[in-house]
Amino acid sequence: MAVSTGNNDMAVAERTQSEAQRRKQILDAARTVFEDKGYESATISDIVRKAGIAQGTFYLYFESKKDVVVELAQKPMADMAVRVQAILDGTESLEDILRKFVPLGFVVGKENPDLCRLMHMSSENTGVIRDMEAHSEVSALIVQMFQRFMGSGEMVPMNPAVAADMFRIIMTGAMQMAFATDPQPAPLEEIEASTLKVVLGAFVSRPA
Repeated sequence: MAVSTGNNDMAVAERTQSEAQRRKQILDAARTVFEDKGYESATISDIVRKAGIAQGTFYLYFESKKDVVVELAQKPMADMAVRVQAILDGTESLEDILRKFVPLGFVVGKENPDLCRLMHMSSENTGVIRDMEAHSEVSALIVQMFQRFMGSGEMVPMNPAVAADMFRIIMTGAMQMAFATDPQPAPLEEIEASTLKVVLGAFVSRPA
């Protein structure tokens, strides 16, 4: 006689949902603690206290504070990828695309100022986040963008992969200046406008 697996399937589903909720609970608590105390001063004890869980529970989901930051960073990076893809799906010129792309980075930063600050402030996280950005879907889209316009003559001749790395470094520096530097060296609008000038000057080919 066949044994019904309905109850087992329901138990697995409930456990999976519970685990997802617990992970989100830890991430939400960590985000609040990091914003209140700063990454360096925040401790795992602070996070579990805010989340209302045992310290051992934290380690079922994350190995360290750094792992929490990496997971928190994934959402704005994923959001950015979706929006960049929408820009690239059109038939606009490279200059027109960059005039949308650069402000988009600042829009995502303004939507997630605490995460942007967290991603670009902590020295311990810098290398990890840099590696994430370098291998992210957004980076792949940037390479494709530069490859696409290299043949049309709209772009300054250079290796598309090198160009993508340069673009990412410019944008990362701008995000750090805009969201992770205290005091902020200039108004956000000025930093954004200056970043756009640098990007256009670096990558858009102009008639001789």
